[in-house]
Amino acid sequence: MNTTALISSEELKKIKDLVSPDYLITYSVARLYFTEDDIIDWIYSGIMGAVIAVQTETTSFIKIVDLESFKVKFEHEIYFDMNYKTYLGFVHVWESHDCVFALSFADDDDAAKFKDNIESLIPSKKKKKNQKKKNEKSMSVSEPTQIKHEGHVGLDKTGEFTGTLLKDLQDGKIDNKLGTKK
Repeated sequence: MNTTALISSEELKKIKDLVSPDYLITYSVARLYFTEDDIIDWIYSGIMGAVIAVQTETTSFIKIVDLESFKVKFEHEIYFDMNYKTYLGFVHVWESHDCVFALSFADDDDAAKFKDNIESLIPSKKKKKNQKKKNEKSMSVSEPTQIKHEGHVGLDKTGEFTGTLLKDLQDGKIDNKLGTKK
């Protein structure tokens, strides 16, 4: 299990008490966005907090726990062959039955560790085939090119959001939609 300085040991204990008897796999801090119609028109859900991955005996979940009330504010099952992608390292995206969700992480390293843990929890036929064919070479697909990181939102130690994207939001240069400039 990875650790993050953004969640105190007291907060982590409360989170572990909350998800019991589930098994806590990984945790970090993130905000939840979604889109219903157009992948460019991201909407902030109003949900932020400790994003955790838990595994029960039968399935796994991504949950977001509010760090003030310690209530689960969001829960999504990690489903068969779930396509979990990252953009710019700190934004993770996956499809639901009626929308697309995105997590915007406060820390890039935490985001990378979270992704690795989520991918290990996704049940798929491909994993079973790969276990049988360990010695076969796989085809490699290149990473996206010419991506420009224009802003980043993070949390400081007090839990307040900081960064260039937040300043642009406050100055009215962008809407409260991920990637939509005025």
